[in-house]
Amino acid sequence: MDTTKIKLISFDLWETLIFDSKNHNQRNKLRINNLRLLFDKYGQNISDEKILESLSFISKNCSQDHNSGFDKKTDIRIKELLNFLDIKKDNKLFEKEILNALDSSFLKHPPSIFPTAIKILNSLKNRYSLCLTSNTGITSPNIYRKYLDEVGIFDKFDKLYLSNELLVSKPSFSIFKIILDDFKLKPDEIVHIGDNLFTDIFGAKKCGFGTVFINKRNSVNNNLKIYPDYTVKDISKIPDLFL
Repeated sequence: MDTTKIKLISFDLWETLIFDSKNHNQRNKLRINNLRLLFDKYGQNISDEKILESLSFISKNCSQDHNSGFDKKTDIRIKELLNFLDIKKDNKLFEKEILNALDSSFLKHPPSIFPTAIKILNSLKNRYSLCLTSNTGITSPNIYRKYLDEVGIFDKFDKLYLSNELLVSKPSFSIFKIILDDFKLKPDEIVHIGDNLFTDIFGAKKCGFGTVFINKRNSVNNNLKIYPDYTVKDISKIPDLFL
């Protein structure tokens, strides 16, 4: 990768700019409590253990779909959750309330932003176009936007690419091709930065992008034989490459 050619920097979100700390457990507890109260309201007696199983099921489904290069809208995920719980209730209001319960839990106990993220994005934005390219789970795209605004990074990006909005995910060629078309750049004028060798690095390299692998744990066994252009331990090292 010739860094002097780069005009656009694409960032992964999870474990690149933000991370889950103790809030993850608190968020799950609130999700379970909110859903149990909601199910009780609609006459559905579902245990906390079963609700947790359903959330784990959806999380695994999301990951499997992402690895296959596609995603689904949040309303489809809610239907999958209800099917797992064997709740036969075709009620749009009920489904909307479930999604609202999950979304509100995300905002109540949000992930944390890495301390240097805002400063780094500000410095890069003076020289490059920036976009966010993220595989998302069961949280709504509009809630992601609200969260990004609350932590102070929404306005740092020229474009947001959220998989459950586009219905394609990393590592699919398609999501990176959308970036190419939107910004009207050549592949070697774009670099993607992320923490997942398969979805981030393999996906971006398929489209000809430059790549930077965030290897925070410094312990990834690269059995996939995927080789990024650069490897850094966290985003604090990104300015050394591009500024």
